[in-house]
Amino acid sequence: MDTENILTRMVQVGTVAAVDQGRKAARVKFQDTGIISDWLRPAGGGLPKVNDTVLVLYLPVDNGDGFILGVIGDA
Repeated sequence: MDTENILTRMVQVGTVAAVDQGRKAARVKFQDTGIISDWLRPAGGGLPKVNDTVLVLYLPVDNGDGFILGVIGDA
């Protein structure tokens, strides 16, 4: 993957599609592509709810890990 694609993918907005309380992680469906992420952990505090709109940050490397930065819209 080239640098421009990595940087474009770093910060994304999506909707929480699933929550796993045991893993303390959520899967996010991205609005622009319709792709559902792997399990992402929240970077700060609590776990978002299904249908919350969240901001996601991926590490700037090919197939880097991602984190949910926070809720930007409640379900």
